[in-house]
Amino acid sequence: MAVVVRPLYRDPFAAVLTSSVAVTLSNEQLIYIRAVLDVSSSDSKFAEKAYTAIVKILTGGSVVVPVVTSLTPSSAVIGDNSFVLHVRGTGFKVGSIIVFAGVEEPTTHVSDTELTTGVNMPLWLTPDVVPVLVKSPEGVLSAPMNFTFTGASSRDIPVKTEVPKIEPKK
Repeated sequence: MAVVVRPLYRDPFAAVLTSSVAVTLSNEQLIYIRAVLDVSSSDSKFAEKAYTAIVKILTGGSVVVPVVTSLTPSSAVIGDNSFVLHVRGTGFKVGSIIVFAGVEEPTTHVSDTELTTGVNMPLWLTPDVVPVLVKSPEGVLSAPMNFTFTGASSRDIPVKTEVPKIEPKK
């Protein structure tokens, strides 16, 4: 199931997550964290998710922020065939996901500097500019890079020409 994200959202904790030191938590501290979440949350599933996230943040240390440096191709013409998009950059890990126009796409990890996904061109009917991001396995999003869908230019549209009629001489 595709997850829609808001690529322009700025995570207020990003600076902490990219420069934090891993903390060792005692069993007693883990029990207290869980107890606080159980008491303060009306939903046990939410409390479990919050507990997992908090422990991961505290014990995980710094995370690498993925950086997108180029898209190949960086644009497509409406009506073209579907194609493979190559996203190049740094900080890509196995489990990184390309987020194309706000949708997490099936992603192939080629290397730590390249990811690929397919772009289904029949889905695009009008010119548009969409953000492309990379989401790390830890959930950290890169800054967006734009991909452009353009309309067919006038030089690509066949021009119908009429052959002038030639009147016979009298």
